[in-house]
Amino acid sequence: MGDQTTPDLPGAPEAPETREAIVESVDTGAHGTGGTMGRVCGWLVFTGGLGAAVYGIGTLHVVISVIGLILACTAGLTLLKLRADGPGPEPEAGMAS
Repeated sequence: MGDQTTPDLPGAPEAPETREAIVESVDTGAHGTGGTMGRVCGWLVFTGGLGAAVYGIGTLHVVISVIGLILACTAGLTLLKLRADGPGPEPEAGMAS
């Protein structure tokens, strides 16, 4: 973060722009059949975890509730990661002016 907040020195050589090359070369596999299967499995685990948490709370079983919440939270974070890695506009594109 320090390199973003400090001004450039007047005699320093310019650093090469490598961020774009790195971003283009990374393939997360969120496209195609693998990404679709990952999302379907993620949603199944997410809904199963929520169902287990509701069942555990309804029957007053703490262990079932905790396991269900752990599954739902983990699957939710995985789904958010798949969404962020998927195709779409860059988050910084709207901020650059």
